[in-house]
Amino acid sequence: MSLAKVLFICDKNECTSFGRLTLNLAKAVSGSFEAHVLWLKTPKFFGAATPSKTASSDNSTYVSHEVWAKSLYTGYLSFRAPLKKLVKKIQPEIVFFIRPELGFLVPVVKGRAKTVMFVHDTFAETLYPNSMKFKLLNLFYIRPTVKADFFVYNSNWTREQAADHFGVEMSSKPGTVIGCPIDSALFNKPETQPTFEEKKAFLRKYGIKNFDGMCLNVSLDEPRKNIETFFEMASLRPHVAFVRVGKFSERLRAIVNEKKLYNVYHFSEFKAHELRDFYRHADLMVYPSLLEGFGLPPIEAIACGTPAVGAATSAVKENLEGVGPLIDPPTDAEAYARVLDRVLAGENVLDNEKAAALLDRCSMKSFSQRVLTFFSTL
Repeated sequence: MSLAKVLFICDKNECTSFGRLTLNLAKAVSGSFEAHVLWLKTPKFFGAATPSKTASSDNSTYVSHEVWAKSLYTGYLSFRAPLKKLVKKIQPEIVFFIRPELGFLVPVVKGRAKTVMFVHDTFAETLYPNSMKFKLLNLFYIRPTVKADFFVYNSNWTREQAADHFGVEMSSKPGTVIGCPIDSALFNKPETQPTFEEKKAFLRKYGIKNFDGMCLNVSLDEPRKNIETFFEMASLRPHVAFVRVGKFSERLRAIVNEKKLYNVYHFSEFKAHELRDFYRHADLMVYPSLLEGFGLPPIEAIACGTPAVGAATSAVKENLEGVGPLIDPPTDAEAYARVLDRVLAGENVLDNEKAAALLDRCSMKSFSQRVLTFFSTL
């Protein structure tokens, strides 16, 4: 008996959060559906435009397809015909779009398969009201999102925000919150927690010396990430190293130089196992973001055995409330610093039982169950 087919559509590579989510979705339905993935490839995310000779698969989890364009903008026209052709060829029962920016392709599939849109946030539409780029992106790429038949969300907070922004045409349609999984095979506790001396030795390998501890932040350089509060926290506790993983822009460099933050260290990117090791050797994960559709880094840190403190806002509050400290207002650097003091003094600032429940909810097993339950209702 042949399995029903589902086609996932993603325009980001496998190393991005959207790409990893696509792979997790394909893995979640494997065995219950015949999964296909259409990668909308552009040089920005996939390097040189050299198409693969044959369709590939990820350990038979899914069948891979690809179509190239110079950018998502030129793909506005050129992606349509190949998608229509592929849908006609494989005849999927479900076509699943990985993010609202691909909404412009929903009408291409409409009526040929059940269409599902994963909504992660509405930041591009709401944070930059005066940006012509985002006005056009919203008008031509995102607005057709409401034409999808079904919607899934990464958090209840996102679902509420999306309903407010897109209105009744979206909120009246069937949908559910499926969350996001963490890679527990990678992000997990070491067999034994590192000692103070082992943490210092680890930091020395990266040129970070003579500090009494380490705070970690993993984030993009966007105003909503509230990195300024992380830097202010660093100025309040100069005896602690503050490590940030993410692009070190000229804007951030100017702040660090102006404040003379000699205890701040930036790493543009890490390989996955290196990020895991930083999680494991940090004393505290600091996540002061003002707006998050989900917020994986603090959960990944907790999975690695490191406590996290976050802002009492958006989906960060939804995920971490009761699990660990939340700061309100989210710009109160001294409040974050006091949590750091407690951690360095040896206090456990997490509720272990609720942390375990959070990690279970974010496990691949739980995520798969939610996805399959949702698919069974379509």
